[in-house]
Formats: sequence, C-alpha cells, structure tokens
Amino acid sequence: MKKAPILLMLCSLILALSSCTTQLAKLERSNDYEELFNGAIAFYEKGQYARAKVLFERIQPFYRGSEYSEKIRYYWAYSEYYMGLYQLAAYQFSVFYNTYGRSPWAEEAQFMEAYSLYKDSPGPDLEQSSSEEAVLSMQTFLNRYPASQYYQQANDIIDELQVRFETKAYETAKLYYKLSTGLSYRNYLEAALTTFQSFKSDYPDSKFNEELMFLSVETSFKLADNSISSLRKERFDKTQDLYKDFIERFPTSEYSDKAKDYYDRSTKELSKLK
Repeated sequence: MKKAPILLMLCSLILALSSCTTQLAKLERSNDYEELFNGAIAFYEKGQYARAKVLFERIQPFYRGSEYSEKIRYYWAYSEYYMGLYQLAAYQFSVFYNTYGRSPWAEEAQFMEAYSLYKDSPGPDLEQSSSEEAVLSMQTFLNRYPASQYYQQANDIIDELQVRFETKAYETAKLYYKLSTGLSYRNYLEAALTTFQSFKSDYPDSKFNEELMFLSVETSFKLADNSISSLRKERFDKTQDLYKDFIERFPTSEYSDKAKDYYDRSTKELSKLK
C-alpha cells in the first residue's frame, strides 16, 4: 500500500520532466522570438537554468540593441551562475556592466562578476591565480562603488582570500623546510631561507611568523655550517642577526631556547674562524 504514493510521485516527476523536455524541443524549433523570450524567462523562474540558458543564447543576437537585450544578458549570466559555471557567469556579468553601465543592475553585475570568480577560486592547498583575480575584481568593484550595499560583503571576501593566500604561502614555506631536512637537504637550504624571508615581508603581521622566523634561524645555521670556508663567517653572522630579530619580536616564544642554542653555536663557530 505504501508503494502506491511513491510510484505516483515518480510518475508525476517523469511526466513533468518529459513535459519540460518536449516544451524546450518545441521552442528550439520555433522562430517566434517573443515566444522564445517568454519561454526562457519561464524556465529561469522555475529554476530550470540549463534550459533557460539554451534559449537566452539563441535569442540574444536577435534582440541585440533592443529593450529586451539588457534583461536577456542579465538572466543569462545568472543562469550560468546558478548552474555553477562561475567562469562563464563572471564573463557574462562583465559583458553586462560594460555594455549597460547606466543600468540599475550594473552595480550588482560588477559585484557578481567578482563574486563568481570568488566562487570559482580553490582552497589554499591549490594554485591561487583565480583567487588573485577575484581579489583584483572585488577591489575594482569597491573602488567604483565605495557606498555599495555590497561593500561589507566585498571586504569580507577580500579578507578571506588574503588569509587563503597567507595559508598557501605558509604551506609552501613549510614544504621547502621539509625538503631542507631530507636526504638532499643542502640543495634546499637557501631556497627555504629565501621563502621564510619572503613570507615575513609579505605577511608581517601573520600568526605564522613566530614559527617561520625561528625556522629561519635554524635553517640559516645549517646553511652556514654546510658552507665552504669563505662563506662561513658571513652566514654565521646572518644566523645571529636572524636570532636577534626573532628574539626581539618574540621574547617569550616557545622556540626561544632552541633559537638561543643556534645563536650560541654560531658564536663558537665565529670564534674558531677568528
């Protein structure tokens, strides 16, 4: 007895889908552009964005320059956005606000271009070029609309992406550190040290600086200790400078004792060189 309602629901769903498919096929054969326009809007309002997109793409050239063109481009962009085609949606929103700069939807479209790029951006463990594009686009939007209703949301997104960049840079630095402790560690000591210094320069207020500045001291000591005679003094001096920077900024760090040990060992090596 319980199976009957489920079967009825499935049959209704199949009939509804079949009806939509038949309706789309009929519209695709039609040359009545007003009918096509109304059909596209109807599909969009029902949440059938893929079907709406097909029709918007077909009718847009016909309506170019008309009063309908603006609405078609607007709904076309949102159809791609709701389908998860964020790069395509960003392009369509960009075309919209560049074409219809005086439209009441222009501000929203420029924000949605940036927001679509943000939605397309990956997590911090992946390459971040699309995230950088999203930040640039969002900042351009803020510069153009400093009093926008989307202002706070745009700033929050930029802050979130900056944290993502910071996390990615930290993970890259730690990767070089791990390589510098492996079997071929000599090949990576300088690269790791350069990465630590770049991170400190790019993210001076980061919570990761305490750990990475300590690792700079450690890595610098290892580099000096594995250097040829003509480079040892310069590199042990560098280790001591890095220690002083570290302890000045983090005087009560959990890494203080270890860092001091590298400083003391550097002092002994410098004494030998004298």
